[in-house]
Amino acid sequence: FIHCDPLVRPFTSSSSSPQISTSLHDSRLNHLLLDPTSSSIYVGAVNALYHLSPDLQLLSWGKTGPKLDSPDCLPPIDPLDCTQAKYTDNTNKLLLLEEQDAGGGPRSLIVCGTVLQGICEKRSLRNVSEVLYQTANPVDTQYVAANDPRVSTVGVIVEQKGVGLMLVGRGYTSKGPGGIPPITARRLAPHLSAPAFSHEELGKLVVGSYSEYNNQFVKALHHDKHIYFLFSRRNVWGNREYRTYVSRLCAGDPSFYSYVEVPLECNGGNNLVYNLAQSAALGNHRGEPALFVAMSVGQASTPTPTSRSALCVYSMKDLNQALKKAQLLCYTQEGKGTGTNDAYDAYIEYEVSSRCLKLPSDSVDEYPCGGEHTPSPIASALPLHATPAITRTTQVTAVAVATEAGHTIAFLGDKSGQLHKVFLHANGTGALYDSVEVDGQSPVNADLLLDSSGRNIYALTERKVTRLPVAQCERHLDCYSCLSVRDPYCGWCSLEGRWASSFRFTNLKLRQRHSFINKSVHPLTGPLEGGILLTIRGSNLGQHYQDIQAGVTVAGVTCRPLPEAYLISTQIVCELQPAAQVTAGSVVVTVGDSESGHSPQTFTYQDPQLTRIVPNKGPMAGGTRITVHGSQLLTGQGTDLRAFVGSQPCHIMDGVSDTQLVCRTSHSNQTAGVSVRVLFGRAERTVHNVVFRYLEDPVITDATPAESFYGGGRNITVTGQNLDVVQQPMMSILFEMAGNGLVRKRRYSHVSLNCIISLSLSVFQRKGQCVSFSSEQMSCQSPPVPRGCRVVRVWFEMDNVHVDFESIKGTPFTYQPDPELYQLNREDPGNPIRFKPGGVLAVEGKGLTQAMSKEEVAAWLGDKECDVKTLDETHLYCEPPEEQPLSLDHLELPTHPKYIVVMGKLEFNLGTVQYDLGNHSAMPLEAQVGLAASAAVVVLIVLVIILMYRYRNTLNISTFICSLSEGKLHDRDSNQRSPDHSGSFLDFFLELTHSAPNVRFLILCMFCVQFIHTLEEQQNFSQRDRGYVASLLTMALHDKLEYFTDVMKTLLGDLVQQYVAKNPKLMLRRTETVVEKMLTNWMSICLYSFLKEVAGEPLYMLYRAIKYQVDKGPVDAVTGKAKRTLNDSHLLREDIDYCSITLTVLVKSGMEVQPCPVKVLDTDTITQVKDKILDQIYKGAPFSQRPSADSLDLEWRSGQAGHLTLSDDDVTAIVQGHWKRLNTLQHYKVSGLCFIVVTTETPMLEGGEDEGLRLWHLIKSSEEPEIPKHRKSSMRERERAKAIPEIYLTRLLSMKGTLQKFVDDVFVAILSTKRPPPIAVRFFFDFLDDMAEKHGIDDPETVHIWKTNSLPLRFWVNILKNPQFVFDVQVMDSVDAVLSVIAQTFIDSCTTSEHKVGRDSPVNKLLYAREIPRYKQLVERYYSDIHSAASGCYQEMNSMLTELSGMNSLVALHELYKYINKYYDQIIMALEEDAAGQKMQLAYRLQQVAALVENKVTDL
Repeated sequence: FIHCDPLVRPFTSSSSSPQISTSLHDSRLNHLLLDPTSSSIYVGAVNALYHLSPDLQLLSWGKTGPKLDSPDCLPPIDPLDCTQAKYTDNTNKLLLLEEQDAGGGPRSLIVCGTVLQGICEKRSLRNVSEVLYQTANPVDTQYVAANDPRVSTVGVIVEQKGVGLMLVGRGYTSKGPGGIPPITARRLAPHLSAPAFSHEELGKLVVGSYSEYNNQFVKALHHDKHIYFLFSRRNVWGNREYRTYVSRLCAGDPSFYSYVEVPLECNGGNNLVYNLAQSAALGNHRGEPALFVAMSVGQASTPTPTSRSALCVYSMKDLNQALKKAQLLCYTQEGKGTGTNDAYDAYIEYEVSSRCLKLPSDSVDEYPCGGEHTPSPIASALPLHATPAITRTTQVTAVAVATEAGHTIAFLGDKSGQLHKVFLHANGTGALYDSVEVDGQSPVNADLLLDSSGRNIYALTERKVTRLPVAQCERHLDCYSCLSVRDPYCGWCSLEGRWASSFRFTNLKLRQRHSFINKSVHPLTGPLEGGILLTIRGSNLGQHYQDIQAGVTVAGVTCRPLPEAYLISTQIVCELQPAAQVTAGSVVVTVGDSESGHSPQTFTYQDPQLTRIVPNKGPMAGGTRITVHGSQLLTGQGTDLRAFVGSQPCHIMDGVSDTQLVCRTSHSNQTAGVSVRVLFGRAERTVHNVVFRYLEDPVITDATPAESFYGGGRNITVTGQNLDVVQQPMMSILFEMAGNGLVRKRRYSHVSLNCIISLSLSVFQRKGQCVSFSSEQMSCQSPPVPRGCRVVRVWFEMDNVHVDFESIKGTPFTYQPDPELYQLNREDPGNPIRFKPGGVLAVEGKGLTQAMSKEEVAAWLGDKECDVKTLDETHLYCEPPEEQPLSLDHLELPTHPKYIVVMGKLEFNLGTVQYDLGNHSAMPLEAQVGLAASAAVVVLIVLVIILMYRYRNTLNISTFICSLSEGKLHDRDSNQRSPDHSGSFLDFFLELTHSAPNVRFLILCMFCVQFIHTLEEQQNFSQRDRGYVASLLTMALHDKLEYFTDVMKTLLGDLVQQYVAKNPKLMLRRTETVVEKMLTNWMSICLYSFLKEVAGEPLYMLYRAIKYQVDKGPVDAVTGKAKRTLNDSHLLREDIDYCSITLTVLVKSGMEVQPCPVKVLDTDTITQVKDKILDQIYKGAPFSQRPSADSLDLEWRSGQAGHLTLSDDDVTAIVQGHWKRLNTLQHYKVSGLCFIVVTTETPMLEGGEDEGLRLWHLIKSSEEPEIPKHRKSSMRERERAKAIPEIYLTRLLSMKGTLQKFVDDVFVAILSTKRPPPIAVRFFFDFLDDMAEKHGIDDPETVHIWKTNSLPLRFWVNILKNPQFVFDVQVMDSVDAVLSVIAQTFIDSCTTSEHKVGRDSPVNKLLYAREIPRYKQLVERYYSDIHSAASGCYQEMNSMLTELSGMNSLVALHELYKYINKYYDQIIMALEEDAAGQKMQLAYRLQQVAALVENKVTDL
């Protein structure tokens, strides 16, 4: 301690201000606010607002209530509507200071009370009775404060991008509008359509059940770059006790993505847990920021505090680390801690549909304030611990903190009206050194405020405001009394013999009063112009500002101290003055006339220079990263460094070095060349002779392709304008994927549905770089994404210009599964595959063209490229070099190069290849032609013999083709057999198959073409014969479909030639020629796999949906008319009373009886009931494998002994005149409470048909007069269109709406271009385009009609009308009527004529009036995309046709020869007259065949 000399008397030249108090109209006071600018005091009270001077003189006041109000009514209050309204006290809940806004508005006072649902107003700071803003008709988003005086509300004001916001924490109230979130952000000024104080379009903390959490807010604080809320709430997922939490938000986060909270614990002796925060303040402790919280022990499981209290101190550093740890765990580890018990140390709170994720480990650093893809709100399960600094037995209600000479003093107000002063030691403990009574009648309010000088403290109680000095050193008359109280504000100066306002417990030697700059000087550099702030930390740096006011020099230059930043003895902040030249030196501080102190560090005046910028251009939208090069850029503090491009700020990024800095440009309103400036404090430097050019923003007009595979790396070609303006364009993707998350049960009972919180998917972002080739084109690589993810958004990121992919073309960017390629040598992957030079390498795979084209594939064999020739869905063909390439891997054998295929970022190693360098056959082509020509024509007949030895069962596909064919082979006599010449023909055939393939094909094609043309010229060659021959050719050549395809192409070419001379639009309109029937069969074969894998499922679902909907209503068993249909001619228009009943059906199966519930209608006939029973019993079984309804007996059992066999027609049937009605369940009075027994007994017939009686079910068919056949259809259609009442049209529309999704699915499956169209379709459409070009047909409508006639109308309409061709089902008349309407809609969608709907339009066109134009677009896009895509090549077709080949053609060849025999002479004559036939000696060869097969007499 300082030595006390009794001979020295105290010196009392100055003293602190006395304690003063004031009462304000005897009002109940709620809140206290200090304006640091004017030092004025503002007091919020019940029904009033007061403005006081620093010495508590009343300057102005204004009324705020009472007002007509009720918490159960919404403002404005109308007594007629709100009868319970009465004049209600307005308790002040928020009192905040708004600084001048960005628009230049005045500073104001924000006042929010309890009335009118807690709305706010703005008042003048000079005269609080003057209202600056008030809403007369508030909306629900303007309800701010709690409408209950007992419920707390806290708030803090921040600025985000120049916009003033108020963040509010509001407790739960049981009355008034529900759904107001506990924490909201609110604009202080109107914005667009949102009024002031509205939380519209701003962040909010959404809580599932606020009453369960019941947040009790204590304080809202703004520290550094964050906003903190201190509150207590119920621990819903734990022991349901109340505990204290601190939550944090980034000050610049308007969406609350950054919300995270951590519980606070403060445990004292005797197992006391101080769990309820009462008040808090920010301060410094041990030289670092800390949060000082007054905590109380709560009454069991309630938010009510007891008298046992404590002061608990939490380091802000530790608090932020705990919050960041919770963020890190929830961002990157799904909330799990590092322990082995898989405990969740962080989780999603407040019943929000989100979950902790497993993002990249740097996500917290990359997104410290969160983002759209990060989880929120996050809560830590690990509390931040503290021990009480001091405990009290009286409830502490207020806290304020001051720092004096580096030491921390806490001021604690309590419930008894006392103010306690506590000195906090460095070890965290506190010592009470003084207590002062503020108000013996009232607790001290939580608003306990120090004035700007730190010498006075303002305390608020219920009835008065009091100003107290922080210390009363003048009370100490001698050294002993001064030091004994250990007041940190008071000390004894032995030299001057007086008390002093400073603190020296140890080593205080005022006789050695030179300054020590022993901590830090920052920064150590500054510009020549000065203007930056220098911070000097040390000890003995004066007792008053006046001591050092003129005593600071830096490198010999005066530095002007700032009074507001001066801390007694420990810190000086001074403004650097200009220097004449570059210089360096120490920092010198002189306190009064004492010895100067010198810093150990050297400060340098520098002259920073800027030399160049990269890049020198960017878009007007901003976002360009400019690198500014120069020297001595680390001059001054980082906060002094600012950059500008023209007049716009350029935001400096982290990582500034001495030679370069990077900044991001802001938006510019115009294109211009502007200078680049950097400010070092007030010193400005410019990049000379260089300008940055703001150019027009890039615009994207097209981007193709619109899909990629998951592996990414596909080149997306982007076209537009100004694409080279951007330094580094990117392609970005946001995707989500499912994962395991927390699942918690809720404890309260009013929530149902298993009480499980549903957690949403995880969201991630990936980017791919783009390269600009020119201002109009760039190429971007699609980013890779994990399999199974769902793409949320795809966009192009060009600095600040973001363009969504979907906005470019109207279609989203999609991802397909990765392609699969199988090893070359699948049987023995370790060994190389042998390859003969001159051929192609064929690789099998899966999904190869879903998101890839041939041109994008790169294939390498060793060090040489393998030229990719063909790519289809399942095969890749490439042509390797003639000579074997070298191996790239020195570990490989030199003769075995690897075959590598690259697709985007996917690389496939498919094994090694060994060239087969053996000798080839030297047989000349002429010899091969001669050998082939002597035998090729007989292939059709020879196959009959050879296939006798290879006969096998036909495939499912053959059944499918036969169903579509008009001719049925089994209808013909196929038992006839030719004489057995199998031996000679077998030898002949084997010789033929070893001929050159191209020769074999040429001969066969020529023969078939002449054969068909000759047949069609014969007058007795009927239409039935044409279809039959086409089917026979299809079956005969099914084993060689590539031959069949080329024969068909040749015949179609001839057909085009014929129609070009007539009317080309009529071609393929009907099936009148052999080739048109061949085309039908060819389409059936080639589209079988597409139908099976793609279109079959939606088609079957459509059939099932139709049947289900039709069966839900009555169906007339005689006429087939139904209540639920799309077809107006099959609409059951009569009102039929019916109800649905459930029968318990007992099915006899051997000795077992199995019950089965079946839904039927009471209007169903017995046969209809049987059909529905069979549908239920044989669900999923093919129709052909279930028994017929006629083979079953239906027996009704009721009671113990009663039973009756049910039948459509029996002796009980009702006969009226010449009408007999079919029996129904209604007729038998069958209800659901009975048993129907199904047996396989053959029912006994009731007798023959009754003569002259007509059967009816629900309606009697009308006896219409005969209409001439040629007029019948058109007349009926017109009558239906005109006569159908609106009620029936509504019924049809209802059915249409039910089926719409299924119809859409079928049409989209058939016509979608999202997956590659079938190769056959591409191939054939290319052929039609070639034919049109060859014959000079430039009318697009003609080609459209050809394509429509060849595919949709020839194939798909047939399938739509007849699903039984594809599925083993029974199509009833009522279902067929609906399918006919859908098929007609498909036909209308494929026509080129304009779709007009009028009063006379058919009903099907009325029903689908809106959809047909959309379907037309589908068709047109389908044709267009196929036309613009790469042409389907012959190799692709051959590969596919080879896979499809294989069918028994024995019977077909035999039947075909019958036609050769029948028209033998005509065929021989045609072959002899044909020049090409003469060259190949086709007539001669056919005569040879005839002689061998039937011993015909020939000219041989």
